[in-house]
Amino acid sequence: MRIVKSLQNKVCTDGSQMREFLLESPLTPEFLAFLRSFGTVKEYPHMKRPYFSFEQEHFLSIKGFVGDSSVEVRYRKEFFDLTSDYFHLLLFYAKQGDNGTRKMREITDSIQEMMKVRLPR
Repeated sequence: MRIVKSLQNKVCTDGSQMREFLLESPLTPEFLAFLRSFGTVKEYPHMKRPYFSFEQEHFLSIKGFVGDSSVEVRYRKEFFDLTSDYFHLLLFYAKQGDNGTRKMREITDSIQEMMKVRLPR
């Protein structure tokens, strides 16, 4: 899966960056299963269209509808320089099965190490 187009970019009042992307294919339950390896996924299947949210502390949050090709991604301002490509990497490695999960875990761990320098002790 890849991003076809950036639909909207804005800076929120808290300084976070919000980006809405159009993907080449709809979000799937398999992609949500992949996301569970890297943060908290909440699903709301009882809605007319199954809605989900994903949160990875200090990295980003993702919101959208399963089966839809657009998604909203929010990046925290403190770490935007470290996490701006993270969603792209999730999309890339999601289709690679266990090898993709391992590689994405390595990337995540590396970014977390760099974040520790900025986090208050």
